[in-house]
Amino acid sequence: MIRQMLVLITGVALLNLSVNAQSLADLARKEREKRPTEKSAKKVYTNEDLDKYGALRPASTTSTETQSAASAATVAKTSDLTSSGRDERAWSKRFIEAKAKVQETKTQGEALQAKLNDLNLKLVRQADVYDRENVYGPLIGQTRQQIEKNKADSAAAQQALEDLREELRKSGQPASWENSEAVLKPDPKEAQPAAKPKNKDQKYWQDQLATIDKRYSALIAPLEIERFQLVNRRDLKQGESPTVTGTLGLGAPPRVIDIDVQIKELVKKRDQEKQEFVNQAIREGALPGWFR
Repeated sequence: MIRQMLVLITGVALLNLSVNAQSLADLARKEREKRPTEKSAKKVYTNEDLDKYGALRPASTTSTETQSAASAATVAKTSDLTSSGRDERAWSKRFIEAKAKVQETKTQGEALQAKLNDLNLKLVRQADVYDRENVYGPLIGQTRQQIEKNKADSAAAQQALEDLREELRKSGQPASWENSEAVLKPDPKEAQPAAKPKNKDQKYWQDQLATIDKRYSALIAPLEIERFQLVNRRDLKQGESPTVTGTLGLGAPPRVIDIDVQIKELVKKRDQEKQEFVNQAIREGALPGWFR
C-alpha cells in the first residue's frame, strides 16, 4: 500500500515538472515571436523626416554670418577711425563752400535791393532827367526780376546747407565738424619732403615777401568785390577794378562801413607783418636795399 502511494506521488511530481518545463518553453517561444514585432514597430527615419529637421541648420549658418558681419563692421569702424582726419577735412570743405554760397547770395540780394531803392528814388526825384518813367521803369522791372531770382538762389543755397547738416547728423560724425576749419590747414598726409635750403639771396627774400602780399590779398579781394557791389548796385564787369573811388554819400549801406574797417585792419596787419619780416631778413644777412 505504502509502495503504491510513493509511486503515485512520484508520478505526480514528474507530471508537474513536465508541465512547468512545457510552460517555460511556451513562454520562451512566445517571447521570441514578440521581438521581431517590437523591432519592426520602432520608428524608421526617412529622408522626409530628415527634411523636417533640416530647418535647424540655417539657424547655425545665420549665426555664423551674423558673427562675420559683426567682424566686418568692427574692421570698417576701425578703418573709419584711422581716416577720421581726412573725413573731417572733407566735411569742412563742404560746409565752408555751402556757407560761402549762402553769404554770396545774401550779399547779392542786398546789393540788388539797394539798387532798386536807388532807382525808385531817382524815378521820383530826378527832375533833370527827361521822361523818367521810360528811363527808370525798365531798369526797375529788370532789377525786380533779378531780386526774385536771387531769392530763389538764396533759398536753394540755404536748403543745401540744411541738407548738408542733416547728412552730417545721419552719418554719426561729430556735429562740431560743421564749423571745422580743418581744410584750411595743411594736410599732413600730403606734406612734401623738406626741400633743400635755398640760397638766401635777394630773389629769395623778395619771393618770401610776395607770399605775405598774396595771403592778405586773398582776404581783402572778396571784401573789395562785396563793397563794390553794395556801392554801385551791380556786379563787376570783365576786367573792371573793384576799387571804389570817390566819397560815399549818406545813403551808403551800413555794411560798406564795416567792410572799410575790415580792409583797413587787414592792410595794417599786412604792413606790420612785412616790416617784421624785413627786419628778420636783415638780421639773417639780407641787405636793406633789397626791399625798396
